[in-house]
Amino acid sequence: MPALPWRSRTPIDPERVYTVLVSELRLLRYRSVPVVMAGTRAIVRQLASASGLVGYSLDADLVGRTFWTFSVWNDQDNLDAFVAADPHRRVMERLRAHMDGTRFHRARVAGSDIPASWAARRALLD
Repeated sequence: MPALPWRSRTPIDPERVYTVLVSELRLLRYRSVPVVMAGTRAIVRQLASASGLVGYSLDADLVGRTFWTFSVWNDQDNLDAFVAADPHRRVMERLRAHMDGTRFHRARVAGSDIPASWAARRALLD
């Protein structure tokens, strides 16, 4: 599955500081991929109206059973509200049984330093 290109809701201001979330979700089994794909569709629909979302992108390595998310938010409160709301909350609960491991990194990042490449985004997890 190719990367879902950056989807911008608002332009990034290089002078502003944003909340960034990078996640890595590893699956236990290949047969869990359809569960993740269905959940992803529901979450992408939720992102379309999420308050405070600046933009997001998704990437996947199906052979490696690994999915990554990258999102930029105006602030932590907007990110927390999104994570706690359905369908995100419900999808994440359902996916727990399918996960081999997850990593998350939240950071405050200047707009001028928001990484554009997946290599740079994944580096934030290290």
